[in-house]
Amino acid sequence: MEAMQLPESLPAGPASMPWPFDRVRDGQSAFLADARRTIAEGSHLLAHAPTGIGKTAVALVASLEYAMNAGKLVLFLTSRQSQHRIAIETVRRIEAKGPHVATVDLIAKQSMCLQEGAPSFGRAFHEFCDLKVKSRSCAFFTRDNTAVVAAVLQRTFHVQELVRASGACRVCPHKVAMDAAARANLVVCDYNYVFSEILERFLPRLGRSLDELVLVVDEAHNLPDRIRAHLGGDLCVQDVLKGAKEARSIDGEVAHQLVGVAKSIERFLLAVGSERVARKEELVDAVEAGLPKAPGRTFGYTDFVETLAFAGEEASRRGVPSGLPALAEFFARWRDHDDGILRLVVPGPEGKFAIRLMDPSLLSKRVFDAVHGSVLMSGTLFPAEMYADLLGIHARRRVIRTYGSPFPRSNRLLLVHPHLTTQYARRSEGMHDRIAREIAAIALGAPGNVAAFFPSYEQLGEAHRRILGARLRKRLLVERPEWTKAQRDGALDVLRLARADGGALLLGVQGGSLSEGVDYESNLLAAVVVVGLPLSPPDVEVEALKDYYSRKFGSAKGYDYAYVFPAVNKVLQAAGRPIRSETDRAAIVLLEGRLLEPRYARCLPPDFSPVRSDSPASEVTGFLRHAPNPA
Repeated sequence: MEAMQLPESLPAGPASMPWPFDRVRDGQSAFLADARRTIAEGSHLLAHAPTGIGKTAVALVASLEYAMNAGKLVLFLTSRQSQHRIAIETVRRIEAKGPHVATVDLIAKQSMCLQEGAPSFGRAFHEFCDLKVKSRSCAFFTRDNTAVVAAVLQRTFHVQELVRASGACRVCPHKVAMDAAARANLVVCDYNYVFSEILERFLPRLGRSLDELVLVVDEAHNLPDRIRAHLGGDLCVQDVLKGAKEARSIDGEVAHQLVGVAKSIERFLLAVGSERVARKEELVDAVEAGLPKAPGRTFGYTDFVETLAFAGEEASRRGVPSGLPALAEFFARWRDHDDGILRLVVPGPEGKFAIRLMDPSLLSKRVFDAVHGSVLMSGTLFPAEMYADLLGIHARRRVIRTYGSPFPRSNRLLLVHPHLTTQYARRSEGMHDRIAREIAAIALGAPGNVAAFFPSYEQLGEAHRRILGARLRKRLLVERPEWTKAQRDGALDVLRLARADGGALLLGVQGGSLSEGVDYESNLLAAVVVVGLPLSPPDVEVEALKDYYSRKFGSAKGYDYAYVFPAVNKVLQAAGRPIRSETDRAAIVLLEGRLLEPRYARCLPPDFSPVRSDSPASEVTGFLRHAPNPA
């Protein structure tokens, strides 16, 4: 690739950014005006914006318009690679009508790496990469990348195109992306680049401070849990024994230490009576009890963690895939973190020690306090006040809006059965029978594919067994917890083929990939049945979370934030799968009478008001088999 001159600085943006589509649709104009005003004022817009309103276009136009005029950088943060593509395509549409927007599409470093044999998972990969860079033994990293950086700044690339261009020039794709990002108007990347320890390395590479950033957080209802998961972790005896096996070829002494620690932890877990909150000292004492003793030598928990970390670094130096760095990180995190942290111990042969972050604002508050402004958006960001609370967004800087769906209401039938429920006290063979019969009747009457989403795999299994006995004349697809992405994609292919032959019935779980992470485009689903309300069981972890929220936000919010709203959000996510465009038409049936009770009905957004129906199957059949009268 011919060398190109890099621009020292990018030109100022236009006074207004062109709209990427033919027109601003109904509902978009209010969202766009709010986004422009909020960003200009340096506040945070939390937008419950249903599918179809065009969230990506609104957020990018409003944020780029301000940032390019003010010399700031927009970070479009998303947890899904499919949303990267939508963002890049939207930028290309903007560019077709006006200014060039220097854009960088960035994913995880290990997913962009060209090194053969590089570890494929987080901590081990970063140890491996850091060592390669420091020792200057990665030719991709050391080779001049000026030409590829210039190309990225002059043309909007999807990340796969950036990786291919970098590979053709034998340069590191991630370094190309980061070097280009320092001169860009927009970076599309994962939440982790901002809401994790990666931020401390990311900002210097950008040459920016937080107040020079405008954030767009896509699918923002996922952000609190993503932050929690990042600082959480589990440790079981098998993890320690696996580490001991890996350490044998690295450091025999560390391997010996790990075997002793594993035995000591196992003894402790077998003596624990039930799952409970753990004290920090309990794991520390169990580890130290398993360490070798020598006369006149004190070798404690901190020494053990250090030697384990050194062994992990040595494994990375040798290019050996290893879980030792992650193991060392868990032991260090258990010792070092206290604020907003819950420590758990689960007993028995399959027991574990666990760390859970209860308060995501410990990471996110300082970000939202410091950045210029942001747009947080989702089709299920309801109630937005809860997400603002959980993320630590100050009341003076939060702007909360709820927008209506732009789709014709006549295209959606939304029903709730008043007498069916998965409430624990009312579960019985008879209730399971009635739920399965209703699903089978809906599937039988629907001309096309139907999906039913359950609160758990146990509930799914009860229905599956009964539906098999009904000899339904549709192909049956049943989600399994061990399914890979390829298997989930395969299920969509089956649905596409089955649609032309009477359709299929898909059974899945609420909160899973098929009920949240998949867009069933082109009216792939004629109907969705959402079974039950997936309230978390009142275990030690959720009760601790409720108590923490009650202390921080008040007792009224404690139960809602820990139990009710997360469950209702999963219902809304599942119910939102079938209608993805103005022309889609589908029936949604909620088999959960509790959603009619005020306690739960108040948690539903204004554009989601199900109608009571004692016989939803017949209404679904009539709705789907009779096209609406033309307007």
